[in-house]
Amino acid sequence: MPTKKRRFPIIVKVLLFIAIPALITTLAFCWIGLIYRDDNRIYPNIVITGIDVSWLTREEAMLALDLSEFEQRGSDAEVSVVFPDSSKLTVTGKDVNLTHDARQVVNDAYYFGRGQGFVLDTISFINRMIDTTLYLRIDHEYDLDALHTLVTDFVDSYNDKLVTVEPLINYDSIVVTKGAGEALADALVVKDITYIGLFDSFEANHPVEIDYILPETFTDWQELIEIHKDIYIPVKSAEFDRRTWLVEDCVVGVDFDIFEAIALLNETESGKTVTIDVEYIQPEITREYLETLLFRDLVGESTTRVAGTMDRVTNVRLSSEAVNGLILEPGEEFSFNGTVGVRSSSRGYRPGGAYVGGEMVTVIGGGVCQTSSTLYSAIKDTEILVTERYAHGRPVPYLPRGRDATVFWNKLDFRFVNNTDYPLLIEMELVDRSLTARVIGTVIDDFPTLSPPLPAG
Repeated sequence: MPTKKRRFPIIVKVLLFIAIPALITTLAFCWIGLIYRDDNRIYPNIVITGIDVSWLTREEAMLALDLSEFEQRGSDAEVSVVFPDSSKLTVTGKDVNLTHDARQVVNDAYYFGRGQGFVLDTISFINRMIDTTLYLRIDHEYDLDALHTLVTDFVDSYNDKLVTVEPLINYDSIVVTKGAGEALADALVVKDITYIGLFDSFEANHPVEIDYILPETFTDWQELIEIHKDIYIPVKSAEFDRRTWLVEDCVVGVDFDIFEAIALLNETESGKTVTIDVEYIQPEITREYLETLLFRDLVGESTTRVAGTMDRVTNVRLSSEAVNGLILEPGEEFSFNGTVGVRSSSRGYRPGGAYVGGEMVTVIGGGVCQTSSTLYSAIKDTEILVTERYAHGRPVPYLPRGRDATVFWNKLDFRFVNNTDYPLLIEMELVDRSLTARVIGTVIDDFPTLSPPLPAG
């Protein structure tokens, strides 16, 4: 009798189809877990700072990273923060103990995917096998307290200096620091700048320099005004002092353009210094030059013969003495009546002959007209500006016609203006009835073109 073939139910086939691969997979999973979970090598597809450390032990990874260059670059890193006054805060990696965290990063690479249990650790390993590359970076660590101390010490010193700095007044310049006493450096900002610069230096492998700019402030124009008040000296030419007969020395002017100085400060960054030029203004006339010019030239001279009684001679003498030695400054006007004063007996004047209304009469002070006439004759041929002059009603015996100048108290005066650039000295002396009038001054080229004298009254 033939035997029948034994058939497995379809459900069994299906179960076997599923179970066998699952078993194989499970066995493979367990085998992988047993082999690699406790392996002391780093999982695959992990790169640290450009170095593939897959399948390396931690010690091998540290050697592969060749950290000697990192350590040297960390020590050599250097940043200089330049302040507005050109002072520098320089910090090196050695100053702040700049070190790398490579060992921690290698440990992180090794423990990546581990420590979650058998199943999860195995899954993490498989994922590392088929997943994209994991990139890790070595960073540097530093001593925050050391950096803080270096920065704050420098900033405090800088701020103390900035607060106490005073304008420097030199011979030919004024040096002003903008914002002195107002703008202060911020230690937190400087620390951030230093930190960033230090790591920039590490990355670039050369020193880094960074400018630090203070907060903007307004110009303290009041201080500039006070400085201007202190140094300003108006220029002054040498002058002749008629009271002492001495030449007062000239004064060199000192000044600076305060508006330009304020504008210059406004355009400058806080903390920076500005140099303001001081101007020295030379006077037009120095003492030495003026002394060589004063009273060097005889401008005009006239001599007349004093006739008549001794009383008349006395009147001429008194009036000439009143005029003698008189100095007229440039632009000053001479008045005979104002200089000689009232001719009265109480002042020593005596009766003498004088023309009144064309007639010869005796009056107190008669004869003083010879003094005024002699002086007028001395300047008649010069270009000195005569502002008042009257001729006698009749010719006088001591001067040619047209060279006389009659005077009468409160009615007729003889006046002229010193229209030169220098003082005029009037000298009058009576010697043995000879009356001489001299006008001494300074003649440079010619006198200026003048209006003609006023007509005689």
